[in-house]
Amino acid sequence: MIVIILSFLLMAYSFTLGTAAYAYNSEQNVKIENIHTKKSLRFIDTKKEYGKSCEAYSYITPVERFKLLKQDDYMFGDILSDSLSISSVAPEFIVENNMTECRATGTDSSEYTYEEKLRYINDDMVTIEVFQYSYGVGAAHGNRHISLYMYDRYYGMKIDWQTLFGSSEVFDLYVLKRVLDEIACEDFLITFKTNKLLLNFRKQGYFAITDKGLQIQYGKYEIAPGASGLPSLLVPKEILKQYMTKEMYMKCFFTQQQIMFEVMNAF
Repeated sequence: MIVIILSFLLMAYSFTLGTAAYAYNSEQNVKIENIHTKKSLRFIDTKKEYGKSCEAYSYITPVERFKLLKQDDYMFGDILSDSLSISSVAPEFIVENNMTECRATGTDSSEYTYEEKLRYINDDMVTIEVFQYSYGVGAAHGNRHISLYMYDRYYGMKIDWQTLFGSSEVFDLYVLKRVLDEIACEDFLITFKTNKLLLNFRKQGYFAITDKGLQIQYGKYEIAPGASGLPSLLVPKEILKQYMTKEMYMKCFFTQQQIMFEVMNAF
């Protein structure tokens, strides 16, 4: 299967846009440091066997997410509907809000951590990173997971792969080749028959624009053994310029002033 996939990679080619790159991670009216996260700690004890749990949350509230939007028409925005909703717990089960003390209760407690942070923002889009860690009672080790989500700042809708790179398979093949060469394990893919997961980089949560380029992020045990952790790779801006339209490249990495400058120079 891997040989067949690699044979298609020979179709890849590249082209250049001939524009200068200007990357930045803050913009005129919203700065990363002005977006605050809400923190919540709780120690749950249901009085049942293995019913103790330490939970820590750090998330961007709907009010803070609303600050990221540039339009008032936000009712259908994904950026708001994706806000974290923490499950309610009966008050009698919550016995401690200090995570240090919670962890000190012994090995009969499970643990869960959820953390959101703003990874990138410009005039047109924003990237939110979600980190999760879970440890079940009696498990040999905990599991970590990172997800990346991009939203447009006008209506708060998610930005998908095709919006960024179009319907051409050329860039897909470029990314696939790098995944196979740099972070995937061929033996793992064959043994556990996870070849189809190689293309997960096109799915929501697996990719996002950052100040350095495009980050591709896989989950644990998807394309490599657990010892590999969370496989990821970066496609730098210089490479992205070859595969994105000039308009989309500027939306990702230019300020509004820089876009206007490019437009004026075109005349």
